[in-house]
Parts: sequence; C-alpha cells; structure tokens
Amino acid sequence: MAAPTTTATVSSALAALLLCAAAFLAADAASGARHDPKAKAKPAATGAVLESACGNITTSHYKGPGLTVDFCTRALYPETRAMSASHPRDLALVAIDLARSAAEDAGAVVGYELRGPVADDDQADWSKDTALTLRYCRIDYWAVARTARVCRAMVREYDPWVEGHTSGNLLPYTYLECADRMMDAALSCWNHITFDGEVKKGVWEEVNAAASWANLARAMVGQMLGIPDDDGPY
Repeated sequence: MAAPTTTATVSSALAALLLCAAAFLAADAASGARHDPKAKAKPAATGAVLESACGNITTSHYKGPGLTVDFCTRALYPETRAMSASHPRDLALVAIDLARSAAEDAGAVVGYELRGPVADDDQADWSKDTALTLRYCRIDYWAVARTARVCRAMVREYDPWVEGHTSGNLLPYTYLECADRMMDAALSCWNHITFDGEVKKGVWEEVNAAASWANLARAMVGQMLGIPDDDGPY
C-alpha cells in the first residue's frame, strides 16, 4: 500500500517543480524586456519627437539663411515620415532627402540661367564674373546632392538604441562631418549669389531654399546624435 503514496508524492513534487520553472522563465523574460535597450528606449511615434528636435535648435549657429524653430516645424510638419518619427534619426533622413531635392532644383535653375533660353550650350549674356558664379553654383549643388546620398546611407544604418564601441555605429564626428559638407557646399553658392545682383533675382528662391534645407539636415543629424548645436563646428 506504500507505492501509491510514494507515486502521489513524486507527482506533487514534479508539478511544483514545473510551476516554479514556469514562474522563473516568465520572470526572466520580463526582466530581459526591461533590460532590452530597444524595448525601454523607444518613445511613442508622435509629432512630439519633431517638436522636441526643432525646439532644441540653436538658431544663431547656422550661416547663410540661418535656421529657426519656426522654419523647422513648418518645413517638417507636412511630411508624414516626420510626424511619425520615433527618433531624431527619422527626421534627419527626411531632411537629408529634402536637402538633396532642393539642391537638384537649384542646380537645374542655375544651369538654365547659365545657358539661357537658347537651344545650344552657349552661356547667356552674363558678365564673366556672373557666369563664373553660376558655374561654381552648379558644382556646389552637384556636391550637395551626391554628398546627401553618402550621408543618408550613414544615417540610415545608425542605430540610436545601442551604445558603446560594439554598437556598430560610426564615431559621432563622422556623421557631423558629412552633414557639414552638405551645408558648406550649399552655403558657398548662397554667399556668391547674395552679392550678385545681376542674376540673384532669377535664382534666389531656389538658392535660399537649398541652403535652408542643408542647414536643417545638419541640425537634425546633430539632434540624432544628442549633440547640442553649441558643440558643432562652424
């Protein structure tokens, strides 16, 4: 008669052991979720990320047309990707895309002005100085558009949810250098056109837009890295 009692005791002990194991696994899984940087760090995907990033801009540190909080919000609010951003990295991607597009538009406009409304490739009847300015501007916008491709690839691969030397991210100054190259190239044409009354009227809208978007792209890359504008190389 002892065997049934022993069997029942063993079964009860096994059931208790299984319950303890299940409770341990559940607790471990919950702990792992709490320590997963991706699980704990991602904010809600709302326009709050956009408002915070634009609000952190230090407006005095951007050359050419400058950069204001108002321009940042008005420029990015219409963009669906910006409104659904979960990190400033998403905003940086949007701004880089738009900076590239603006540079391509500006390059087309200065190229048209250089050639004039004629069928051949002869330059329009500009002074030598203005013709040279337009040529330099085409080179500048070529540089902006192609640098934007490089910057975008770097930013797209940036993982904001991991830290340390094993994160796979590049050093912060590498991202800033790429964005600075875009900004400086756009500023170069802006500076030339600003003082060239001969051609300014025909190209200013696109030239000013290209410089503004390049400034914004640089600002959003800084926000992506958590580096205040005060620390930027200007």
